[in-house]
Amino acid sequence: MMKHVFVLGLFYLFSIGLKSQISITSAQMPLSNDNFRYSNASINSVGNYTLTGANYNWHFDTLKPISQGIREFKSALLTPYFFYFFPPKYGEKILDSLPINIPGFSIQNIYSFYKKNGTSSFNSEGLGLSLAGIPIGVTFSDEDELYKFPLNYLDRDSTTFSLTTPSNSLIPFTYKKQGYRITLADGWGTITTPYGTANCLRVVTTQYSIDTITIKALPSPFNKIGLPNYERKYQWLTLGERIPYFEIAGNIFGTFFTPTQYRYRDNERTIVGLQEKESNPFLINIFPNPSSNEITLVVPKNNDLLKATISNLEGKIMLSKLFNKNDENITLHHIDISELAKGVYILTVTLSNQQQSLKFNVQ
Repeated sequence: MMKHVFVLGLFYLFSIGLKSQISITSAQMPLSNDNFRYSNASINSVGNYTLTGANYNWHFDTLKPISQGIREFKSALLTPYFFYFFPPKYGEKILDSLPINIPGFSIQNIYSFYKKNGTSSFNSEGLGLSLAGIPIGVTFSDEDELYKFPLNYLDRDSTTFSLTTPSNSLIPFTYKKQGYRITLADGWGTITTPYGTANCLRVVTTQYSIDTITIKALPSPFNKIGLPNYERKYQWLTLGERIPYFEIAGNIFGTFFTPTQYRYRDNERTIVGLQEKESNPFLINIFPNPSSNEITLVVPKNNDLLKATISNLEGKIMLSKLFNKNDENITLHHIDISELAKGVYILTVTLSNQQQSLKFNVQ
């Protein structure tokens, strides 16, 4: 009898420990030369990610991986921008290019550089950009503080950031990024994915910024292009992984959030089927969202047929449309949705062996 009570006591203590509230510190941030494998998940396998609270159990064990990638945090000396950034700063390639249709203009090979500010914060120190083929490192004049520590349940902070590329006669344009970030820890508990189960802190971080490109050869006011860049990430942070256990990222249009990426920490897997392009999704955007009559797809040049399928949340296909290949750098494709009932739908776009899905609302 005593043995039975002892075993039950151990089980109770284990259960309490498994659901204990955690605090995120700088020790949970990535380090220089870290590498982490992740899987991108199918939108149809995610479920409701908005629910949160204290001692909450998030169940994402049904996530279906459709592709994999590796997040690499390289020492600044091992990046193309070593002349501008030095250790202890380190960089991560975040995009191959920005989809901007301006003759003779390109922004490519984009890195984000990080540094731990002691034990108080984890900062984005700047960006590495290849502008018209010239590698340029840009540091924040007002640093972007991604997290402040210790980060606990119900903590909320707002920080500003600003950077501008240097003025150089060899570069025909300048790039400026300015805005603010709001971070809120709105839940804690446990999270379960195909990778496993762990104690977690759920964090929502929202970036509101304007990216401005100024082309020196054009007269004012026609030389400036302002690109609103409103992004949100839902992140489940744990004590052992140093990248989010699960992360949902996307864009904000008005009060609506449109996810574009679902990725979770994972082991190496063999994945058969359609592959999602990882670093630079081929579907740039859809607008308006919500809509009542028509949605427009914004896509770059494609050399094959593009298929767009709209389904409801139960997976039933409501309509499907094919678009011919196009030779423009950026193209708008229009879909009539006036016959759809009000509600939430999933747009799936397929091009060659790539596939991408987005949610949108019909009003």
